[in-house]
Amino acid sequence: MVDKDKILIIGGYGTVGSIVSRQLALQYPSKIIVGGRNKDKAQMLIEQNGLNAKAIYLDVEKERLKEVDFNEIHTAVSCIETMNISFILECLQFNINYTEVGASFKAHKRFFELSDYIDNADCLVIPSVGLVPGLSNILAFNGAKQFAEIDEIHTYVILGLGESHGVDSVRWMLEKANSSFKIKTKKGSVGVKGFTHPRSTRLLNEQRERTFYLFDFSDHHAIPLLVDTKAIDTRIGFDSKVITYLFYLFQKIGVLKWFKNISPKRFKKVLDFIRIGSERFGLQIEINGKDSLGMQYSIKYLATGENEALATATATSYASELMYLNKTQKGLKHIEEVCDFDELKGYLEKHNVKILNTSDYENDTVQPSGKPGTYGTTS
Repeated sequence: MVDKDKILIIGGYGTVGSIVSRQLALQYPSKIIVGGRNKDKAQMLIEQNGLNAKAIYLDVEKERLKEVDFNEIHTAVSCIETMNISFILECLQFNINYTEVGASFKAHKRFFELSDYIDNADCLVIPSVGLVPGLSNILAFNGAKQFAEIDEIHTYVILGLGESHGVDSVRWMLEKANSSFKIKTKKGSVGVKGFTHPRSTRLLNEQRERTFYLFDFSDHHAIPLLVDTKAIDTRIGFDSKVITYLFYLFQKIGVLKWFKNISPKRFKKVLDFIRIGSERFGLQIEINGKDSLGMQYSIKYLATGENEALATATATSYASELMYLNKTQKGLKHIEEVCDFDELKGYLEKHNVKILNTSDYENDTVQPSGKPGTYGTTS
């Protein structure tokens, strides 16, 4: 009888996947299977890092899974975003735990469409782990427990342009740069576009404010599924303030609409060649609301480090280990429902990702409506 004790990492040699493969292979030698459309790259990763792991060929998009022995897999981790559900259904049939790094809410929603299949399977399924969504949801969920009533949740993401980003993440950024989407405000759902509605805030580890712009990360769609808030939005900025402002200008003059036609591979080569800025990233959650006495206050959480891909991968590895060691949780769960915040914090800090937080009753993060760049009652 084959032991059902392997962790399959799909896209396990990509920018994020290679880190997940290394982290888990060191923790669970001989238990890791690195899979993807290029078996040679998977094998090269294993040999170059001296990992005790196995390489296989699989293509979840084209449903080429001949080398996959589902009987030996305990947990499957996808480090690529795909809309194909056939592989997930296969995992459910064999009661395999499943999680993935998913940046879009479209990918997130397909798990709800599979809820009947998940309920009938004897496994744990966690959608959208990583940084945003994933860690952002955990910070919001943990912070929300400290409020009796939540008025607003704002997420700020700062990306380092000096970091070498994967082709998939570059492709996603180009597609989303000019996207139209809806956000939840106190006046209801409002239609907006990427890189609009500037809002300034100070990150906890910085002395001066930065300006951030709306962006369609999926966490502002996913967080309200578990956290009751009147308004929520997510904004983006780059470590280079000049580049951040350029994207805002490109949006104003209509240039951003052409970005989706740019080749992700070519754009990545340009970024890798120029390397403007640093590798530093930041993820700050700000929650504004009331305590049990009706007093208005706010809290902030900041996750920060020197490599966004490392942080994404480490959060993914944590979720993977949680599933691999899990013996009680079953069904469809969000990562914030099943993780221990203090445990996760310690796990991240081992990989140089720090989580800072502060709270004050002076409400210094809430801005009154009507200022430039605001819409309705949130900005």
